[in-house]
Amino acid sequence: MSIFSTLNIKDSIRIKTFDLHDHTFKVRVPLSGELDAINNRIMEVPQADIDARFGELRDKLLVDGQTEGVEKTGDDVIIDGLSVRQIAQTGLRMERKVVEYFKLLVPENGSLAEISYNEINAEFPMQIQFEFLDKISEVIQPNYTSAKKN
Repeated sequence: MSIFSTLNIKDSIRIKTFDLHDHTFKVRVPLSGELDAINNRIMEVPQADIDARFGELRDKLLVDGQTEGVEKTGDDVIIDGLSVRQIAQTGLRMERKVVEYFKLLVPENGSLAEISYNEINAEFPMQIQFEFLDKISEVIQPNYTSAKKN
């Protein structure tokens, strides 16, 4: 039996903090394998979700009947050289990243294991979500500059 398992130290060592807008947040630093799994969940967006989001975007874009700069291809719409299908996929990946990173936060009570993007989006504007992502990223994947300080 390891000393780490008996003292429950390994879990407390993996908890780091960061400050954001005068509040202190705790983050559980994932192990390498956990981080790989998180990254896989972020990148592997189900095709059905991409198709649904693409359909929403396409319908909003084409509702006005405006065709300037819009090119319809087989299963995509290109606006000024940008694929709407790719935009849909990128947006979904960002939402998945927000959810996965928020799940790393350690709440004072309860769990964030079942949190959804809609719940996060209802509480925090996009700019604050990006600030959370930046802070959590700094904690779980310190870059060379922050590692050099230590």
